[in-house]
Amino acid sequence: MLRFDPNLRWLFTELPMAERYAAAARAGFQGVEVAFPYEVPAAELSARLRDNDLTLVQVLSPFDWDGGERGLAALPGREAAFRDSIRKAIDYAAQVGRPLIHVMPGNMTPEHDRARCLDLFTENIAWAADQARAENITLILEPCCTVRFPQFLYHRLDEGVRVIEATGRPNVKLCFDTFHVQTEEGAITEHLDAVWPHIGHIQVGNVPGRHEPGTGEIYFPYLFGEIERRGWAGWIGCEYVPSGPTLETLGWGQPYGLRGQA
Repeated sequence: MLRFDPNLRWLFTELPMAERYAAAARAGFQGVEVAFPYEVPAAELSARLRDNDLTLVQVLSPFDWDGGERGLAALPGREAAFRDSIRKAIDYAAQVGRPLIHVMPGNMTPEHDRARCLDLFTENIAWAADQARAENITLILEPCCTVRFPQFLYHRLDEGVRVIEATGRPNVKLCFDTFHVQTEEGAITEHLDAVWPHIGHIQVGNVPGRHEPGTGEIYFPYLFGEIERRGWAGWIGCEYVPSGPTLETLGWGQPYGLRGQA
């Protein structure tokens, strides 16, 4: 059976962050994603996960999201800050169950040369993967759609695959986010086939509103069947904005053991 986990920056926002873990567990989730957990000491977070029988599935390497940054890995002149962020992410991840670490490249501004930034991104990801591999940690890369991140370094799955192949590191994988893929490229099942060998994580959100399955143009019962038929053994992250109170929007997940409320 497919396994789903909520991104706690998106779901259960009716509650303070510290209470979202228990709420996720009560709703039937067995894992969670937390983009930037670093303000919580690793020992405290480990205890919270253990108390709720949860796996931490994914984190982001740290950067100033609230200040407008969208990563550091492709930005010339930020190499030292990037390496510091990777060291911090790996050290933290090693203490909280070795979740996937999503590494974002950053935004391109007019002074950036995109080709140079792509080269630097590849170099930095290769270096980060070597550090992560020593702790048995996998990095993931996620192309993000132009509509949501117009300045992002890369928007298409094939661009992400080229970086992964250029690094030559087995612990660098692709995040297949249905919202970004459908918005940017469409033909979602065809793209799933094309990049399947590189996928290390899947996330779901519908189009156009980035709400839960059942609210938009992607027919998720078919897509989930295709994912299951291919033998997916990883997690599927719920990275969407619930269209109402979180528990009232989990009806789509009942076949997978999730428990909402009417």
